[in-house]
Amino acid sequence: MNNPNVALALESAPGPIGGRLAWKSADLAADPSWIHRLTGQEVAELEAAAAHSKTVVDNVLDLRKEHFPLPTLATKIKALRTDIMDRFGFGYLRGLPVHKYDRDTVMRIYWGLASHIGDVVPQNRNGHMIGHVIDIGTKVDDYNKRLTQTSAGLSFHSDSCDVVGLVCLHTAMTGGESALVSGIAVHDEMMRRAPDLCRALYQPVTVDRRGEVPEGKFPWMRIPVFMWQDGQFTGYAPLQEYLNSARRFDEAPKMTDQQWQAVELFFSICSEPEFAVKIPFEPGDFQFVHNHVVFHSRTSFEDWPDVAKKRHLMRIWISLPDGRELHPAIAERWVHIERGTVRGGVNIPNRKALTIPLEPLTPAFA
Repeated sequence: MNNPNVALALESAPGPIGGRLAWKSADLAADPSWIHRLTGQEVAELEAAAAHSKTVVDNVLDLRKEHFPLPTLATKIKALRTDIMDRFGFGYLRGLPVHKYDRDTVMRIYWGLASHIGDVVPQNRNGHMIGHVIDIGTKVDDYNKRLTQTSAGLSFHSDSCDVVGLVCLHTAMTGGESALVSGIAVHDEMMRRAPDLCRALYQPVTVDRRGEVPEGKFPWMRIPVFMWQDGQFTGYAPLQEYLNSARRFDEAPKMTDQQWQAVELFFSICSEPEFAVKIPFEPGDFQFVHNHVVFHSRTSFEDWPDVAKKRHLMRIWISLPDGRELHPAIAERWVHIERGTVRGGVNIPNRKALTIPLEPLTPAFA
């Protein structure tokens, strides 16, 4: 088992970090260039690339960038990628008519786009390379399941990969609104308001793994929210619910009172309108978020009575071959952290085969 008492030397930023990635909601309203809209010609190019891919690979898992040619759209994807990595920490591609396509075609377009950004990695213990974000009736208090498969709201958080992508198929009847926040802007505001509480989050907090336990690890993990190395910030936002449920492990190291105060302030600032930008999904929207600098959330929702109209997003996790250097503390959560490797994702137990489920799973197999 890993030893929770082995501590890394954890340095903190000397003060507010600032920079382009420390945006606030007003900055995004003033500069909407993070939205990249597909033209009719570009949609046709995606359709042609999906059709071409079917002639060269049967299984979407085998689809690579060279199987999905985008001679015109490649320029826009390059700009999108720059937004994700360096300008905003996220980007949107908007306007795919998803209602026109069967599920295999949507999967091919989604995977093909992702292959132009980086390498897809598994996102759960079932080996799913594309996952379904949909309410399948999972109980909110089931500590071995993710909250994404419920209708509950989610606090601001980050996922175990360089970039998390979402594509919207259907929106909810009410609610289910997406929101983003700059982790650097939140850090800097904490540093201004309560520097001692900000620095407390440079020490590891205790987080429930919710049943996804790598071999040799505890069912909980210890990882800082803020990390600083060689003048670079790395952020990790655990779901607030996973901090609370980690208390069920008697043997897990307890967070200090100061850390709990710091966590409360952290989530409070994340949700303030000055920092959080709410972006209602539209069917055909692609959202890509750089997890190290931007955190995401959603509000609770009420779904349509018609099952075919239920709120339904599909998620993909991407490793960036040219991604940033990562602080060693993040290795507690990740599969590999070395720059230039296919890193991040979830450890797959018992060598389960990688797969792409065309439809959401039932609660028994989620």
